[in-house]
Order: sequence, then structure tokens, then C-alpha cells
Amino acid sequence: MELPVIQARKLVMSAGFTWIDHLATMNLEQEFVDDKTKTVVLITESDNEPIFYANATFKGINAGVEVQIFYKENIDFNIQDAEINLQRLFISDDWQVSISREHVYDPDTGQLTKTFYCNKNFKILTNDGKRDK
Repeated sequence: MELPVIQARKLVMSAGFTWIDHLATMNLEQEFVDDKTKTVVLITESDNEPIFYANATFKGINAGVEVQIFYKENIDFNIQDAEINLQRLFISDDWQVSISREHVYDPDTGQLTKTFYCNKNFKILTNDGKRDK
């Protein structure tokens, strides 16, 4: 199973959102940390807990990702529509938006930011590559 952050990255990339100038996972590359000319989305891991217990073991993982959006200084698109479409993309792929935080300004760059969290249950494959029952 690919890491959930990689799955989330591939999902967002597949949508082709033109308002996202850069998409990062795990860590934001140094050249984008203070760049106010680009809208950057950072996806990091937030949860990774065993679930679906049976026969003295777990059969799945509840994985969570944190999605942070750092908006460029001169926004030329409707941010509310962009956020709704991004969250609906996750929902369409069986993720659940568990928390959606308010917009805040980054204290270091002054950029408007938005953070939300998504969770998804994954069944674990057995050693023979089949899904555990």
C-alpha cells in the first residue's frame, strides 16, 4: 500500500486544478517557504491508526492527511469555490473531511491559509496480496 499522503497527492494531481501552483508532500521545499507569488498546497500525514480488529490482530488502517493551502498574495480565483472543489475531490475518493479550520494569516509570510483534515479507512493486504477478510 502506498503511503496515504502519496495517494492524496496523486488524487489532487489527477484533478488538474489550475489554481494550485505547487503541490508538496511531507515537507515544503525551501524555495516555496517564503514565496508569496504562488498558491501552494502541502499534504502531510496526520493519523495512522490500526482498525478492524479480529483474530487478535488488526485488518486495516485509519489514515489521515492534513491539507494546508498557502494562498498567493494576489489571488485571482474564488477561494471558496476552490476549497469546496478540493474537499469534494477527497470525498469522491472515499475520504471523509473530518475537520475544516478557519482561514488564518500565516504569522511569518502574511499569506492567507486554510487547513483541513481528511481520513480514510484502508484494508490491509495479506502476505499473498489478497485483502484480509
